[in-house]
Amino acid sequence: MITVGDTINVRVSPSTDANIYALLGGGEVLKRTGYSDEWTRVIIDNTSFYIHSDLVEITDAPPEEEASEDELATDGDAEAEKEQLAKIIVIDPANQENPNMSEEAIAPDSDITKKCATTGNVGATFGTKEYELNLLFAKKLKEELEQRGYQVSLTREDNEVDISNQARALYANSSGATTFIRIQMNYSANKELSGIMAVTMTSDSPYNSGLYEQSNALATRILQGATAKTGAINQGIYETNDMTAINWSTLPVAVINLGYLSNEQDETNLLDEGYLGLMVDGIADGIDYFYDD
Repeated sequence: MITVGDTINVRVSPSTDANIYALLGGGEVLKRTGYSDEWTRVIIDNTSFYIHSDLVEITDAPPEEEASEDELATDGDAEAEKEQLAKIIVIDPANQENPNMSEEAIAPDSDITKKCATTGNVGATFGTKEYELNLLFAKKLKEELEQRGYQVSLTREDNEVDISNQARALYANSSGATTFIRIQMNYSANKELSGIMAVTMTSDSPYNSGLYEQSNALATRILQGATAKTGAINQGIYETNDMTAINWSTLPVAVINLGYLSNEQDETNLLDEGYLGLMVDGIADGIDYFYDD
């Protein structure tokens, strides 16, 4: 497909009320994966998005690569059953009450080591303990996802545990889950920084680069959902090969930093039940989008 017009809204779902992911100019060539008279589904950044059908024209895309109008509108019973069975998630509330200062390899066959587990950050304004907030939020997210039909387990159910970052990833790998999501908070010497950030491996990770596209798509969807619901700044996706929990994962994995405990407004928000409720809904929406793509 090729875009037609001066400014084209790229939306996260087929609705004029849906969030806008990007703005495109005319003449952009895109791969179409589905269509109806009203909406066209395209691939951008390895993720499915939607453009109004009046704003694109057909090029020489092979018709066999495209879904039918019925396929765009609804999945068949067999596909729906397949997706439902696949909705199995492990959530890792990062950190723990008592640190484990022993060292462990950050990745399979790596000579680089890091501490097994820490207590995390402490809020600069109210002294919020990150390990407590991570678990509180993870439990709320688990409850919401289960109400939406997901099977969810946590790497820890309380704060008084001793579970290394490597062990958390290995648990997710062996659980039968299809995604691994880690919840944590940010902290910066710059107290003005605020917002939500995701973390994944790099595209050329020496450990699990084959998971990059799915992990990036998962992180993108979660960021879109969370920022749309809360109005928080989207700090984007930070890519690194230094995080143990990511490097040991054999599942699509995304680390979500819900806010900066160094920022007074972020810490205030993260202690507010209403704001946390919006965050839960937004992340759950993003997870829905990921599984429905």
